[in-house]
Amino acid sequence: MKKITLITSGGTISSDYDGQIMRPGKVNTFRELDNRISEIKTPFCMLSENMTWATLKKLSDCLSDALKNSEAVIITHGTDTLAYTASYLGLNNVGIDIPVMIVSADFPLSNPMSNGSANLMCALAAIDAGVKGVFVPYRNPYERPVLHVSTRLLSSRDFDGGLNSALGKVCGYTDRTGKFMLQEEIVPQKIPLEGKGDGKAVWLTFANPGIDYDALARSAREENAALVFAGYHTGTINSGTDGIGKLEGIETYLAGGMYGEKYQSVAEMPSFVKIIDNIAPITLYTKVRIAHENFATQSERDNYIMTNTFGEFF
Repeated sequence: MKKITLITSGGTISSDYDGQIMRPGKVNTFRELDNRISEIKTPFCMLSENMTWATLKKLSDCLSDALKNSEAVIITHGTDTLAYTASYLGLNNVGIDIPVMIVSADFPLSNPMSNGSANLMCALAAIDAGVKGVFVPYRNPYERPVLHVSTRLLSSRDFDGGLNSALGKVCGYTDRTGKFMLQEEIVPQKIPLEGKGDGKAVWLTFANPGIDYDALARSAREENAALVFAGYHTGTINSGTDGIGKLEGIETYLAGGMYGEKYQSVAEMPSFVKIIDNIAPITLYTKVRIAHENFATQSERDNYIMTNTFGEFF
């Protein structure tokens, strides 16, 4: 069995109750991992809603250090912003040849309703099955544990903290006996990150009827920011004269849809909007931001964004 480097960063899985308050950092040992942990690293301890781009980088640096002499890595994390961390780590660590599991829980492990133990057991099953890369094992309420590809997650589900991959496209699942069943092998395509970008600000906005496009355009121009929109289910957004057309001259991306059948609003979309289908919105946002940190020209950034580096295009 592979020995595991455990990276603890907080979240509900590390929390326990203080009255009705769940506080992170109270749990740092896990019975499911008995005798398998070779090293423990704790770059920070926080609830995931407090994550920033700086802490994402700190966690990625900690993972990069752990990869030097680890057979497998488990990272504990909260569910609220897990999709952002998973996407960042999956894109930033393309081509690693060991399994990395980001494990979370919907309730503290002391709560009998918690899925934390099931998520840890799914992680171990996938590790022992030999998957390589960054993944997220998770059991939604009343469902079996599945192994999500780190670059396909949607936002944490409201109220119950559930996690879903775009179109339900997962790497595999554990069956009733706990055996891992592989459904898709992810083949990486690594593009070296050069660290020579302009560091341009990138903002993610979810499509909604209340967007003030005039105010958004003013702010984006003042801050020289690129905009990534998470569109509705076919990758659409308000394309009228009072909508996205007001953003002309601003680097603008639209995600959220699939190739093929589209609504009228896509046909009316201004030509400056880069419509990128078949990718989770959070991952597109992360790719655009990584692109501006690492590549000096727009052609290099476009090439990186459109390359399927770790299964993000489905």
